[in-house]
Amino acid sequence: MTAASAAASRARPRERTGGINSRPVCADFHIHTRFSRDSILSEEKFIRVALERGLTHVAVTNHNNVEGAIAVRDKVAELGLGDQLIVILGEEVSTSDGEIVGLFLEHTIPRGLSADETTDAIHAQGGLVSIPHPFDPFRQSHIRPGPLVALAQAGKIDTVEVFNSRVSLQRHNLRAAEFAAEHGIPGIAASDSHSSFEIAMSCNVLPQFATARELKAVLPQNEWHASRSTVFIHLTTRWAVWSNLLRKRLGRETATAPVLGPEAPARVEQEPIHAPQPAELPNPDDPDASADRG
Repeated sequence: MTAASAAASRARPRERTGGINSRPVCADFHIHTRFSRDSILSEEKFIRVALERGLTHVAVTNHNNVEGAIAVRDKVAELGLGDQLIVILGEEVSTSDGEIVGLFLEHTIPRGLSADETTDAIHAQGGLVSIPHPFDPFRQSHIRPGPLVALAQAGKIDTVEVFNSRVSLQRHNLRAAEFAAEHGIPGIAASDSHSSFEIAMSCNVLPQFATARELKAVLPQNEWHASRSTVFIHLTTRWAVWSNLLRKRLGRETATAPVLGPEAPARVEQEPIHAPQPAELPNPDDPDASADRG
């Protein structure tokens, strides 16, 4: 085995399950709640399930808003659980080049900026830049290759999701791990939860950290444990979109309307939601698309 092949082998993520080791932190850095248009997960249910499943640190990263993360943080404080569950304020930002996650934010990053402008805005707040599901072809929202490479070469990426539980085919997670290794960027696993039964499908075991600087320092020591969701999990997000739209039209409470970023809610609500085309779905005969994934 050559040095290059050995390095590539070490970079390849494996689906791993079982207990975590003795390190005190079990973190998930990519979670959506009802403040995302494609989720109806409430703060109370998320907190309960996260604690039941052993998470100690969570980054709530709703689409184009930090308000959802603030709502979870405040509910944790209200319930007196602040010593059991640490909430990191995050956001999954829709840039003009694809999605980027910001961690340890103070306020919402506007959608529609370039990837370069978005990473600068995240770092200006003292936050960290995470690249979600960078090579998943079934999600048109993933970051485009050109801007991704440019960010890596400029040293503007703090971590890459080398395993995303919602990525349908394992080879696309492998490509993310290889990219991170090629550019010397530490990797994380992410559940990308939009529903309660996805919570803690990915966990990152790390030494204790309290700030963005401390997390960046310990990321190279990360030991992640994860499994993939079934491909049918994406149907839950489409159902959530329709449910949120229906609730809004019926005048019922919905968190998504006022926090969609600089675009008017009425405009965003008119965006068509189409059923997936066959080309958007993985081939069930592909060995990487095994249904035995929880």
